[in-house]
Amino acid sequence: MTTLEQRLAQLDKQFEFKENPEDFNFELNPERLAYKNEALRTGDRDLYVSYLAERYPNQLGHEMTHFDSIASSLIQISKEDAEQLFLEKKTNLLKSDLSYKDPDAIFQMKNVANEDLNWHLDGHETDILNVNSTPNEALDGKESIWLVRT
Repeated sequence: MTTLEQRLAQLDKQFEFKENPEDFNFELNPERLAYKNEALRTGDRDLYVSYLAERYPNQLGHEMTHFDSIASSLIQISKEDAEQLFLEKKTNLLKSDLSYKDPDAIFQMKNVANEDLNWHLDGHETDILNVNSTPNEALDGKESIWLVRT
């Protein structure tokens, strides 16, 4: 498991958001996404509130409503249970906040037309944030997965 500090260092090395904060809006800020992921997985709502209050006070109210919605439906389930759920829901695409390879990534289940699947997956193997993947790719090498129930 990667600590928040390690994740922030890795993301800053990749994106240089500390040196160039003006290059990242609220939605695409890697630092914000890392804090949100950590707060969701650990249940530490105050961590994210503090971060937002300092960096994005104008977004705090709306974003915490969104955060609470996700937090109330976030589950960590075994690979086997996830496979069964994906079959039942006919899930053929997952969208993750972090790289789909990251064991701490949080996934949302999607169902897209099969003919559009390749378009949604274009470039996904090198993407680091807000990544689409197939369920099999997301589960590869993992014993469990974080999912937002729909």
